[in-house]
Amino acid sequence: MKSAPVTPPPVTIPTESRPLLIWWICLGAIVLVLLNAARAWPEVGNLLLLSDNDDLMRLVQVRDWLGGQDWFDTRQYRVLPPEGISMHWSRYVDAGIAAVLVPASWLLPMPQAELLTAVVWPSLLACLMVLLIGLGTNRLFGPLAALGALVVFLTWSKLRGDFTPPRLDHHNVQMICATALFYLAALPGRDRLNGALAGLVTALSLAVGLELLPVLLLVPAWMTLRHAFDQPGAGGWLLGYGTALTLAAPLAMAGQTPPSAWGVMHCDVLAPSVLALAGIGVVAALVPVLAARALQGPIVRILATAAIAALGLWLAAPLLTPCLAGPFADVPPEVRTLIESRVVEALSVREMFQLMPDVLLASLLPAVVILVPALVLTLLLWPRLDAVQGAALGLALLVALSGLAVALMQVRGLTLTAPVLPLLGGFLVHAFQRLERANPMRLPAFVLLALATPTAVEEATRWLHGLTVPQIARTAPKALPGGSDCRNAEALTELADLPPSVLFSSLNLGTRILAYTPHSATSVPYHRSPAAFWNGIAGLESEANLRAALGSSQADYVVLCASEPQKPYARKILDGDLPDWLTDATGDRRKLRIYRVDHARLAKASGP
Repeated sequence: MKSAPVTPPPVTIPTESRPLLIWWICLGAIVLVLLNAARAWPEVGNLLLLSDNDDLMRLVQVRDWLGGQDWFDTRQYRVLPPEGISMHWSRYVDAGIAAVLVPASWLLPMPQAELLTAVVWPSLLACLMVLLIGLGTNRLFGPLAALGALVVFLTWSKLRGDFTPPRLDHHNVQMICATALFYLAALPGRDRLNGALAGLVTALSLAVGLELLPVLLLVPAWMTLRHAFDQPGAGGWLLGYGTALTLAAPLAMAGQTPPSAWGVMHCDVLAPSVLALAGIGVVAALVPVLAARALQGPIVRILATAAIAALGLWLAAPLLTPCLAGPFADVPPEVRTLIESRVVEALSVREMFQLMPDVLLASLLPAVVILVPALVLTLLLWPRLDAVQGAALGLALLVALSGLAVALMQVRGLTLTAPVLPLLGGFLVHAFQRLERANPMRLPAFVLLALATPTAVEEATRWLHGLTVPQIARTAPKALPGGSDCRNAEALTELADLPPSVLFSSLNLGTRILAYTPHSATSVPYHRSPAAFWNGIAGLESEANLRAALGSSQADYVVLCASEPQKPYARKILDGDLPDWLTDATGDRRKLRIYRVDHARLAKASGP
């Protein structure tokens, strides 16, 4: 009698068989990061001029702190002076940037030291991200999967862009914290230590900002669910996590918030409302762990967690209810409408597709092209995955799907997928490894794997957009919300001969006025100052709006970019149709048009 054929085991490459390979892979990725930094260095000055408002504002904040502004005082006094505007940013990020800038200033003049910092800081964070993704994915799926994960990190513009010069914004720090939290929850061993480290990075992430709060909630919720089903290590992880977060979060808040403001109920920073939410989560997660003998079975533990969470939310309702509207809870409705309809990252997928389909698809499609096959392959290969791999993939898919769901309402939700999408890309490589060399599907699978890389998807998107959009539409300048064609040294130099003044401008020109001139600004895109937001968007749409904005801000000059698409009333001013309370002071300037404000006449025109 013939015996049944023996099915060969799946092809795998255990990490232990090539202990040095992962270090060579990470070293190669770090070399690419450094080469990118070296390539950016000659152009970093122009890159910083053209960069995001937040990068420039962060640089201004660091300058002010190093120039003597108090650690606890993060107000920006050069916006709508003399009171200035409240900023909700963390000094911890300022301290990290200053740790690079101050030593650099010992060797270089301060302007060059700032440019060097704009290269070194995001590059250091990119190297840290390489190690997190590479070593974490290697532990789960091996070195070739880690290589695939790093390819996703280095080629997806949505993720890579936050770690390339001159990114001084805080989102990269938050992504590192969320990525570390994910791998600390996914990797086996040292459960209490991993949990404690996870609690510490969660506290740091909350202190830096709340943009990744959904990820910070999903990971411990997932571990709580795992403990309910008696999954190994989950209880110890939750004990370490809850203890560390309980101790670290209040300390993180106290370290950047003046004692006089500890009781202020902000919804956009680590404040009492966020501490209350964290405390409710910790208690709801830890009671089933500490009472494990009394609470037997998943249903009982889940019900106990849900009951404690519901009770906690009910008791903390006075703290939490005002924050249900999100960080814009205190913003007037008319300004909130401006933010939600004019700020690109706050647009829904549908609105973004109508405005900038190529930009949207280049960011969104790489995530979808990785997520969908990863979901399908997880279901197909589930019986062949070990418990640790299955749990890691389950958590990664949950986070990624949640991020895409948020992105449907606001495209900024794609950031929530950043901590897990590289791992899912690495899993696609791991699944490809399981195909035997003689399998006829190996070549097609390799082609599909190559086409699924973010670079390939983004290039295909641009090519298709080029085929579908007429040439005249592709070459015509886009009137983006708040756009400016005067983000260059030549334009800003034209402000040098003005005496220190308060300048009224469009939204995106405001941060450049702060960063590159001694003047003050009236318009910046930060929601804690509805007036500064309104000035930059609606202030130039009508004469009545401009009169009101100039009257309240007491601006000395109106500054307009001569070459950019303008709001309706700004266009009339550029065409020479001036009210009697504006006088053309442009002189021989070419890029900018400058108009002096006569506040006596403005007051008469505005009436009582």
